[in-house]
Amino acid sequence: MDIANDTYKNDIKTVIVASSVGTLIEWYDMLLAVILAKVLSVNLFPSEGSHFLETLAIVGSSFMFRPIGSLIFGNIGDKVGRKYSFLISLVLMGASTFLIGCIPNFSSIGWAAPVLLLLCRLLQGLAISGEYAGAVIYVAEHAPMEKRGFYTGFIQATVPVGLLVCLGVVFITESTMSEADFNSYGWRIPFLLSSVLVILSYFIRKRLHESPVFAELKKSGKTSKSPIKEAFTTKGNVKTMLKAIFGGNAAQSSVMQTNQFVVFFFLQNTVKLENTTVLLITGIAMFLSVYFYQYFGALSDKIGRKKVLIGGLVSSLILIPLSFYLFMKIGNPQGIDEVHSISTGAILKIVGLSFLLSVAAAATYGPLGAFMLEIFPTKIRYTSMGFAQNMGNGFIGGATAFVTEFLKTSFVVSAFLSPFIGLIYPLVLVVLAIIVNITLIPETYKTDLTTEDE
Repeated sequence: MDIANDTYKNDIKTVIVASSVGTLIEWYDMLLAVILAKVLSVNLFPSEGSHFLETLAIVGSSFMFRPIGSLIFGNIGDKVGRKYSFLISLVLMGASTFLIGCIPNFSSIGWAAPVLLLLCRLLQGLAISGEYAGAVIYVAEHAPMEKRGFYTGFIQATVPVGLLVCLGVVFITESTMSEADFNSYGWRIPFLLSSVLVILSYFIRKRLHESPVFAELKKSGKTSKSPIKEAFTTKGNVKTMLKAIFGGNAAQSSVMQTNQFVVFFFLQNTVKLENTTVLLITGIAMFLSVYFYQYFGALSDKIGRKKVLIGGLVSSLILIPLSFYLFMKIGNPQGIDEVHSISTGAILKIVGLSFLLSVAAAATYGPLGAFMLEIFPTKIRYTSMGFAQNMGNGFIGGATAFVTEFLKTSFVVSAFLSPFIGLIYPLVLVVLAIIVNITLIPETYKTDLTTEDE
């Protein structure tokens, strides 16, 4: 079957825009609670003491729940269709994000506040578990083989763009009111705004047709009757899922989490920079790196997924410890234990380091969507890819922000190592991924998605 016929060639821009915009909004929703974790810890927990770690645990719970959601949405995607699965996930994500903005403070409803936050984050985890795999597969099953990385690269770029939009909305909201007003009620505005974006995206996506590869499979009666069962009983498929998880997915997620959130919290809580400065640094670095997510996806079409992915992993292994050391050296060389401002020159240096980390993260993430879908057969692709991606990206890699903070507060080490002890977690995952990728994973970029494994 020729999936690159005129109909789908003409429609590919619509497919990319509709898929990317919806995924971008879902990442905005997903990342917002992480960025505002500090404010949530003040409003939805008791006023006595710090509850930042507890808030991170609740915020991170959405990542833990994602493997379960991937089986639910994978089952829908492999039996009913790719389109319907990610329409449902979009609505679920929008509703749960809106509800976070409606949760009363701890002073009003007590411990029901963090419980409601937990429930909403679990629903968000359920939603994103179906969204990403569905969007990547939907785009790839429209794309010609030689441009699969290029087209799916647009989906990969939605993560930094989603974070960028998130940072921008928070920054603008904070800038238009006093700190007291933002901490009191202003933090709710970014959550409530999501509902408008979700409604617009829903109507754009509703107009799409099913992917040609899945439509042909359904027409020929070869769709899976029991995707979950087949994903775990098809010969060699569990082994393939494990390779996908530990050969790149868990490490990629941990690198991204480190680059986005661990850096953010490190500059806030350890380097002690002003919040607006941290938002500015993170925002500029994200903006400058957006292009590279799509670039590395396209590059993997030419030289292979593995070379690009391994290059990103090795770069991350070097840059993560070096960057965090220099963050402290540049941003707080005297070890000041209070929030302070730094010079423009120092800000630019930290932006430069954050940008390099972002480019390394882009090299690990850019080709990963295409790589993940290429190693699984069409009829159980959504379920298999979704579970592997959400187990690695969600359950293991998604715990990075919480684990790094936990290690910093739980282990007594020398004063020099204390700020950096949490980095052990992402670095171990990166080393494991390099070993698995080099020794066990085949190259996939010339895989024909229309050929079914018997």
